Amino acid sequence: MQTQSASETLQERVPAVITGLPPDQHVRMLEDKSFSFQHSLGNYPAMSIPNIQKLTRQLLDAKRYDQVYCRVLSDGKMNAIDTDAVLATLQSFDTAGAWLRLTRVDEINDEFRELSETFYADLSLLLDRDIKSQVFKTFVTLFISSPGAVTHYHMDHTWNFLLQIGGRKTVHLFDQNDPRILQPKDMDAWYWNRFAPTLRDDVEGIAYDLTPGTGVHHPVHAPHWVQNGPEISVSLSFGLCLHATNDLAKIHQINFLLRKLGLTPTPPHQSPLRDKVKIGAVNLISNRNGTSFDDVVYSGQHRMEKALKMARIIH
Repeated sequence: MQTQSASETLQERVPAVITGLPPDQHVRMLEDKSFSFQHSLGNYPAMSIPNIQKLTRQLLDAKRYDQVYCRVLSDGKMNAIDTDAVLATLQSFDTAGAWLRLTRVDEINDEFRELSETFYADLSLLLDRDIKSQVFKTFVTLFISSPGAVTHYHMDHTWNFLLQIGGRKTVHLFDQNDPRILQPKDMDAWYWNRFAPTLRDDVEGIAYDLTPGTGVHHPVHAPHWVQNGPEISVSLSFGLCLHATNDLAKIHQINFLLRKLGLTPTPPHQSPLRDKVKIGAVNLISNRNGTSFDDVVYSGQHRMEKALKMARIIH
């Protein structure tokens, strides 16, 4: 009797996640621009509100407090450690004016882990390369928001794929390569927590209207803001923290330091040798054998910042 491979068994349990990519959107994907796609997880049972309540309790009972963030939009506060308060908010999410984020849900739930593996297989097929080998860490995140909630304009370090599960929302995405939106000095300062992107009225982004079964890709560093629809919204995000982006962060960190010393640094990708030296310099002072995102991306920057403050070069 022939034994099924693990991939075949997984494919039977979890069908393809990405199910449609129109030709024009496929072109945008290959050009590393934002693009829309279809997926198979619209109104997926594991992401119903009752199951999200169970998952939230599971995370809090396991004392995984760093994986649960709940904010009541009216006052901007919520104690995520208070299990009863978080669950009570979830029971009245349609009127609570709240926003909930559950991160790294694949670490505690086998079904989300399988969905993540299937997503990797789909994406690798679309891009014709082994995507998983290029990723340091994946953040599988659930977002639940009340009707009308707004997520402020911001940008992320991760390569992000946002899948709409329930409800509706509009994602407004902007081109990270447009110098009116981001310049190299802005990126240098962002990796020192000294810059936040500002929405400009004179620069037009792309509005992606998401309904269950549709999704949008955010390129790395693409600024965006989100407007929720008139009902509870549930979205699933696959945030891919790439090795290449981690290296890019270190180049920007050194460039920020060089600017503080009165120099004009070479932007990333213009000199492979200089990029390599900058990455190596940050690696030398970073936590050895770091396994967390903060270890790999920010431990060296934290040490540089401490030294600069002692020398009174920055405050």
